[in-house]
Amino acid sequence: MKITIHRGTNQIGGCVTEIESKGWKVFIDFGEQLPGAKNNKNKLLQIDGLTRGDVSKNALFITHYHGDHIGKICDTAPDLPIYAGETALEIYKCLEKRLSHIPDPAEAEKHKNILKCLKTVNSFIKLQKINIGEITVTPLFIDHSAFDAYMFIVEADGKRVLHTGDFRGHGFRGKALVSILKKYAQRIDYIICEGSNIQRPDAVPQTEQDLQKDFEKQFRENKYNFVLVSSTNIDRIFALYHAAKEARRCFICDDYQAKVLKIVSELHKKYTGFYDIDYDQKSNPVGRFFELKHKGDNAFVFAGKLKPYLDKHGFCMLFRENKYFKPILNEYHKYDETKIFYSMWKGYLDKGNPAFNSRLAAFLKPYKCEYKHTSGHADVKTLNTLFDTVNPKCGIIPIHTEEPEKFKVLFDRHKIIQLQDGQVFDCG
Repeated sequence: MKITIHRGTNQIGGCVTEIESKGWKVFIDFGEQLPGAKNNKNKLLQIDGLTRGDVSKNALFITHYHGDHIGKICDTAPDLPIYAGETALEIYKCLEKRLSHIPDPAEAEKHKNILKCLKTVNSFIKLQKINIGEITVTPLFIDHSAFDAYMFIVEADGKRVLHTGDFRGHGFRGKALVSILKKYAQRIDYIICEGSNIQRPDAVPQTEQDLQKDFEKQFRENKYNFVLVSSTNIDRIFALYHAAKEARRCFICDDYQAKVLKIVSELHKKYTGFYDIDYDQKSNPVGRFFELKHKGDNAFVFAGKLKPYLDKHGFCMLFRENKYFKPILNEYHKYDETKIFYSMWKGYLDKGNPAFNSRLAAFLKPYKCEYKHTSGHADVKTLNTLFDTVNPKCGIIPIHTEEPEKFKVLFDRHKIIQLQDGQVFDCG
């Protein structure tokens, strides 16, 4: 078995991993580089068996649907088999409905092309073993800010490799991490591990459970609540739904967001009531669920009897950065009983950050927003837990980090194998 990190040994996002055995190849993730990446020259990364050449013995596996992991799948060679999580595929396909409402034409076109590619992508579910010739891949369902995210166990030539993808321990499924690793990720030779938060070794991220409690408290204290949150941060949105319900506030989202929630609810409510949305809410008529329908090019409005009902009982409303939400925001943000929350990464609003989003900043400028968010990535304590639980026999390979050298300092109980982009590592 041989491992090659084509990109990602010294940057966050845009990682591409290749694991090869006897001529068979499995690639993990093929995404866009993040703004400001050290080697981001906007040139296509040419890789034999992924973007060109013979792909008859190869396959690409996607850990989750964030753009820095899936964004380049349209640049793969024709006929290359691609695999992604079942629910993740359904969530991404929902985007087709709102392509025309994405403000940036280039961004809309990019998503349109990805959606075309997704029509031929194969889906998998957790623990389903997939054989690519000599290589066996097993997906492990884990917690991340993207729903339906996976680690992969890759086996070949008597070796077992755990590729972590992006993960965390402070999400709603975080407590299950250790039990999953103990049950399925033993006798591991190598771990290929993300280190997004390695530069903040003392940081202790707030749990999603505590964040939900904070939102519930805010919703009780403030009658009209607006939350800007990524439409694919599914667990955060379900937490907001439950927080609003407990605070006896109505929960409002548009029809696109409602469709995404219904997909997750139908596929996962059998496992936990957390994903069970009570659309009628007859048992709790105050904390009701409302879906705003989008009609043509018209802005969203609280029409008919809905407005006096919401004005009386209060609400939590999800919004995004587009003109259709502006009239409602403009009306309510002037009231003392209104709170507007920003529940995304701060970097998008930081002018000193390469990822600064000037359009988003301009959209939010008239409003006073309160920041409420927590990371989608593992902190150092969780990384330690992972390494000690799995205890790889041969070593740990850092990826998805700008400071890979810190792995040797922070995890000196384990052998750290620091590679360079494109370097071929022989596991034998």
